[in-house]
Amino acid sequence: MQSSLKKGTTPYLNPRDFYYIHSMKCRIILGLSAILFFTGCYNREHISRLDEAEALLQNKPDSALTILKQLKREGSQAEQARYALLYSEALDKNHIKVTDDSLIRQAWSHYKHHSKDLRHQCKTLYYWGRIKLRAGDKPGALRLFLKIEEKLKDTNEPYYAGLLYGQIGEVYYEQMNYSRAYHYFREARNNFRQSDNVREETESTLDMAAAAFHSKDIEKAMRLYAAALDLADEQKNDHLAKASLTNLASLYVVSGKRQIPHDLLQRIELSARQDTLYGYHTLVDVNLLKNRIDSARYYLALAETKTTDIRDLADLQYTAYRIEAQARNFEKATDNIHRYIYLTDSLTRSNMQFSAGMVEREYFKERTDFAEYRMKNRTTWEIAAATVTLLMIGVAYYITRQRLRLQRERTDRYLLLAEEANSEYKTLTERMEGQRNTENHLKGLIASRFDIIDKLGKTYYERENTASQQAAMFHEVKQIITDFAENNEMLQELELIVNTCHDNAMQKLRNDFPAMKEADIRLLCYIFVGFSPQVISLFMKDTVANVYARKSRLKSRIKSAETANKDLFLSLFG
Repeated sequence: MQSSLKKGTTPYLNPRDFYYIHSMKCRIILGLSAILFFTGCYNREHISRLDEAEALLQNKPDSALTILKQLKREGSQAEQARYALLYSEALDKNHIKVTDDSLIRQAWSHYKHHSKDLRHQCKTLYYWGRIKLRAGDKPGALRLFLKIEEKLKDTNEPYYAGLLYGQIGEVYYEQMNYSRAYHYFREARNNFRQSDNVREETESTLDMAAAAFHSKDIEKAMRLYAAALDLADEQKNDHLAKASLTNLASLYVVSGKRQIPHDLLQRIELSARQDTLYGYHTLVDVNLLKNRIDSARYYLALAETKTTDIRDLADLQYTAYRIEAQARNFEKATDNIHRYIYLTDSLTRSNMQFSAGMVEREYFKERTDFAEYRMKNRTTWEIAAATVTLLMIGVAYYITRQRLRLQRERTDRYLLLAEEANSEYKTLTERMEGQRNTENHLKGLIASRFDIIDKLGKTYYERENTASQQAAMFHEVKQIITDFAENNEMLQELELIVNTCHDNAMQKLRNDFPAMKEADIRLLCYIFVGFSPQVISLFMKDTVANVYARKSRLKSRIKSAETANKDLFLSLFG
């Protein structure tokens, strides 16, 4: 039976329909309650795991990353932002290279709206800047770091300020602006010292030492590396101690002025790992300090297999130059200095494409409040803006002058580097040319004179008096030998040859034995040149037996003398 209802009336429900509807309502309510309950439990568990990961980040970043990998990026916007920041921080602390900034951008999209949460804002910008550095975007990274500096100026966060200044210093260091880099590294060290973080203070001290070294201040670099070593030993931090020792070894090699203490050299050698670039480089320096040229070459070859970085390769080429120069192998040394110039030239050209100082100044220009903070001692910024046009002209003029000054500084550094390298190359070339001329001269003399004299002398000594037809020849030979022996200019030429071929042996002999008779000096000159006792007896107009006796007496005299050149003289007796 159909029933027709008027608009606005309520239909009649029988008891069975009422019971069914009530039952469905109860089921829906119970289902929603269960969902809310379990969701709440999950959220509490998720937040707890994030707390655990954050607590582990400082000292156990690998464990923190393991926890974060097990979690999903979900929950509220705040939880997702926190997860993104913690995950980015964990990747950085585990030295995992990341160039995609999409994750850290998600964190910033949340924290940028929370101006009072400076800690999370600064951390987000910091790790975002780190990602930009790895991606090669140095200007973008520097702008982020400068933004952090602005936010930190009114806070007391020395640890984070130390991290920030260290990163800005790295940017300037990569640009080879070592004076500016040293300034920021020093700021980083002072802030870490204030926060009682000795490990970071040690690393900043190492950075200061590196900047001082590249600024040619060897003494300051040595003091800073020694201070870093003391801090590392205080912490019992083997990694930082090895870094300090490695750089100290290089400093002693480069300076060439100081004698390295034996116990320090021994510790440096023991600390060097033989499976890393820096370990092999350290062993090169150790062997150079010990004057073990072949061992230095061996470890240099191993070091070259451990890197493809252009800066490291440039350093290795300069080390190769020092090895060959110390070995007096000037031709190879010249090739090495050529390669070093080429690599450093590439670095310089690359750095000239980006100016950290220019980015910093442009950032200050855009942020006038920040500029007033950084440039508070400049009265220009304190003058009330009489006219907008005048202010713009002044700012443009200042920026242009600064840009030109920085360009000149970079050009001057490059020209100085090129000049030094060319000077070394010219010196090496002149030495090689002189050495070649001397060798050619000696070869001519020996071929044209002394070999002939030696042969004639032996022929004269060994002649058979029964051959009357050879009398004329014997007479001539004797005359030649007599003229040779009595020619003072020839003796001077012989001394020149000995000095050239045997490390100034005759000059050193006269200096070490000023009271030695001229006849004995002449005899030693003949011996050092390489004449036989038979020929020498003809030159000296003496018997062979007496020549042998005088030679033995002079050898004993030299052997018993206290002179630094004793080994050189004895090696020339044959």
